[in-house]
Formats: sequence, C-alpha cells, structure tokens
Amino acid sequence: MSQTATATEKETVMDTALLDEVVHWVKTLTSVGVSPDCAATLTTEILLATSESAEEFSEYGDMEEFDEE
Repeated sequence: MSQTATATEKETVMDTALLDEVVHWVKTLTSVGVSPDCAATLTTEILLATSESAEEFSEYGDMEEFDEE
C-alpha cells in the first residue's frame, strides 16, 4: 500500500484482514467438531470482546507514564 492510500483503501485492507481472521477461526473451530453456526457466533463474540477491550485500553492514552517503576 502506498503512503498516499486513501481512508477507503485503508478500511478495505482492515476489512479484508478482519474477514480473513474470521474465516480462519471458523475453519479452525469447525475442524475440531464445532458446528459452523456456533463457530461463527463464537468467533464474532470473541472479536467484538477483543475490540471493546482495545477501545477501553486506548482510553487510558499513553501508558508510558506507568512504565517508570
């Protein structure tokens, strides 16, 4: 991706990466016997929870001030 990539191009790359991750986990879970519907639901819930955790973490801003121990 060039340095002059538009916001839409960056969003598309992110969407593709997220879709790849979902597909990976659904395939992994179904390979060990989880139903496709349950695997999709579980994967979605995990990714949403991870996203929410990342947003909460980012609310704290720069964490370097806590690394001064």
